[in-house]
Amino acid sequence: MITVKIFGVVRLQTGVSRFETDVQTVDELLDHIPGLTRKEAKDLIVMVNGKSVARRHKLRDGDEVALLSPAGGG
Repeated sequence: MITVKIFGVVRLQTGVSRFETDVQTVDELLDHIPGLTRKEAKDLIVMVNGKSVARRHKLRDGDEVALLSPAGGG
């Protein structure tokens, strides 16, 4: 099972702070985020076990994924 933690603005958008899933890749995970469409999820920063990863990264049982909104400024 993969544990997914959601931070920042995206947490406010989804109303979810964490969930568990059994997807195989980060790309597949982007289709399974509660409360977000694929289009909304495509710009998220994705970290697996504390490291930034590519969308094709294969997930393993026990991985911890962090989803963060991109930083904004002005």
